[in-house]
Amino acid sequence: MRKRIVLVVALVALSLTFAAAQTSGLTLGLGKSPIFRVGPGKDSTGTQVYSFTYVYGAAIFDAEGKIVGLEFDELEVSTPNYDGASMPHFAGWPGTPGYNVTNHETEKVEGVSPNTVESTAADIAGWKSKRERGDSYGMNPKNDWWKQMDFYQGIFIGKTVDEVDEWFKTYASDKTGRPLDAATKDAAEKAKFNALSPDDQQVAVDAHAGATMSITDAHGNVLAALHDAWDKRKPIGE
Repeated sequence: MRKRIVLVVALVALSLTFAAAQTSGLTLGLGKSPIFRVGPGKDSTGTQVYSFTYVYGAAIFDAEGKIVGLEFDELEVSTPNYDGASMPHFAGWPGTPGYNVTNHETEKVEGVSPNTVESTAADIAGWKSKRERGDSYGMNPKNDWWKQMDFYQGIFIGKTVDEVDEWFKTYASDKTGRPLDAATKDAAEKAKFNALSPDDQQVAVDAHAGATMSITDAHGNVLAALHDAWDKRKPIGE
């Protein structure tokens, strides 16, 4: 019996040693990046739509600072006069004046928000992140937000934050932050693409095939959240 206990203790110690070795040098950073937007657009009465996007992400770095694990998501919330059915809304605090409410089927304003405790609580309870909204987010269903974000994450795995910055600087439009488009009609973007080597042009073509959205514009600054994660990283397993 004593030998079996000693064996169990030895196995536990070995397991803990192995686990410590697996996490040695790894750090975890939880990053965020908020942004306010005038838009998207206006409602059917010409009243402005307002929104904010809160980017948050988790990144695991190895001892050399390379990204070995990465996951981003975003919470986008608008005033209730935006016409997208899946968009989370915030109409105002209880007791404040109501805001235009748009019917998502007719895309016309039909009244104002009641702004009661119950309505505000219901709005917030219904908030979903862009990953949770899935293909209902409203981009091209074959390449919706979560698919494009997964594509970017795949590119960034194995790179340091500085290398991610360099990749973005090389292969993204200086104007829009979107991956360079070989067929663009924008003179500056076309010149930047043409200045790349043939190998780098192919990288840009592949990047544009996998993602066409920007990750540094008013829809959400993902790179800022990555930098925040790097700045806030802490050792894993200590």
